[in-house]
Amino acid sequence: MGRRMKRYDVPITFLFLLILATGVYGDNDDQPECNITMFGSYFLVGRTAFGIGGAVGILFTPRLELEGEIYTIPAEGGVYIVSEGVLYNFDNGTKNAIQYVVGGFSQFIVPEGTTIGLMFGGGLKMPLTRSFKIRLDFRIHLFDEGWLMRLSTGLMWTF
Repeated sequence: MGRRMKRYDVPITFLFLLILATGVYGDNDDQPECNITMFGSYFLVGRTAFGIGGAVGILFTPRLELEGEIYTIPAEGGVYIVSEGVLYNFDNGTKNAIQYVVGGFSQFIVPEGTTIGLMFGGGLKMPLTRSFKIRLDFRIHLFDEGWLMRLSTGLMWTF
């Protein structure tokens, strides 16, 4: 990450990923098209901190979805992290738990300014009903100034 990302790098990349995902769209009436997740987070780098946030995902195929997240660390006051990424769901032959990996971009927003970096991770979705899942997630955010590790859990609603 030797160079600073330009102002339009993230929106242009997000648009590219949206067009790419639209091109591999598969028609499947059994799959929900969107999901919303509310979660709590535990940050593991430096001193530990708790955060809260939410995510919105758009499912293009049973395995591929685009996701955007925003969360904050309330104890820090005015610290936000926004991330956009592509999520790939693995087919393990069972509907009891779905593993996934995710990768994309992050924006670390503080009162002094915004830093853009990379994000990657993975997790597990466990269905409670057809519309609700519990989601366990681990992500690493890499910035020029350092990195953050985050564990989170939340409730996902699909529709």
